[in-house]
Amino acid sequence: MYYLVKIFRSHWASGFIALGLLLASTLAAGSPESENKKQLDKLRERMQQVEKTLSATQLSQTKEEKQLKQLDKRLGESSKKRRFLDKKQAVTKNKIKGLQREQKALKQRITKQKVLLAEQLKSAYLMGKQQRVKMLLNQQQPDRMSRVMQYYDYFNQARLDSVKRLEVDIQQLSSVEDTLVGEQRVLASFVTAMRLENQKLLESKKQRKLVLLKLRKRIKTSSQQLAELKANERRLTKLLASIRQVINDIPVVGQQNKSFHTLKGNMRWPVKGRIRNRFGSARRSGRYDGVVISASEGTSVRSISHGRVVYADWLRGYGLLIIVDHGLNYMSLYAFNEGLYKEVGDRVQVGETIATVGVSGGQQQASLYFSIRKNGKPVNPIYWCRATNNGRVG
Repeated sequence: MYYLVKIFRSHWASGFIALGLLLASTLAAGSPESENKKQLDKLRERMQQVEKTLSATQLSQTKEEKQLKQLDKRLGESSKKRRFLDKKQAVTKNKIKGLQREQKALKQRITKQKVLLAEQLKSAYLMGKQQRVKMLLNQQQPDRMSRVMQYYDYFNQARLDSVKRLEVDIQQLSSVEDTLVGEQRVLASFVTAMRLENQKLLESKKQRKLVLLKLRKRIKTSSQQLAELKANERRLTKLLASIRQVINDIPVVGQQNKSFHTLKGNMRWPVKGRIRNRFGSARRSGRYDGVVISASEGTSVRSISHGRVVYADWLRGYGLLIIVDHGLNYMSLYAFNEGLYKEVGDRVQVGETIATVGVSGGQQQASLYFSIRKNGKPVNPIYWCRATNNGRVG
């Protein structure tokens, strides 16, 4: 009977565990996080298809244009590596500073402990002149002797405790110094890696200048320039239409962003700089559908609002381009970048760095192309972002 009960309990426990695992997996499969991941995976897959289709329409690229794309992307990767190394260096430097502070505090503590121990040893030496055995044999003042012996024991114990603390601190100091040496080696490796990355960056920039010179020689006439600009605008329009179709088909669940339109007039500009080309101002192909902001190369480009990245790649005429979907058919575009720090599907917060200012896409001067789209149509960023100061923003 006992064995039957035991077997029953064992089977019941196993069944209960299996049922629990089944319920947990079912709940996990239907959780918002799981659904969100599925939707993001679909979004990335669809956007890859869009990029392939877009690349297929650009097969007519010249040798120089292909080289420019490769160099821009190479510079973008180099920018990401340098940003990664910068962060790692900063973290390592902070660790080293902390270890150096700890090292200094331990050294000071050890010095004090040595002084205290020396004083204790000196006192012990002086007390040792009247040997303990002699003191025990002296029975003239028993009460006084009892107190002296007790003090003698306390003193010895205190000395032993001081020695132990000193040993612990010396071991800790040794460990801290070993860790410090290790972190300094790590920092040296980051410095070397950064130096190599900077050399690669300079070499790529030199190659890029030569390619741009060849491109300018090829596109000589104004009519050729106009045709090129219009072709670039058509590509962007087609890309935006494809993106809108994708994000309408695949809404990401759990997105609880504040409505974009409620932020109108209060959003920060993506960079600090001066507006070089205003929205609606004349250009060869018609009118500017965004603003071009002059800024130093490498300046952080920040998202004007929260959203999700729906495009992060090179586009002919715009260089390294990143597009953020803000929901309710609003998108923001950031082009001519040096490096892109986000990928398709990534969530971004307001003010988060998503790229850095550059000269990609054939630009001669470091700047940022910035545009806001509503239902695919451009709107004037001046009315959406904070007031300008004599043409300066940010």
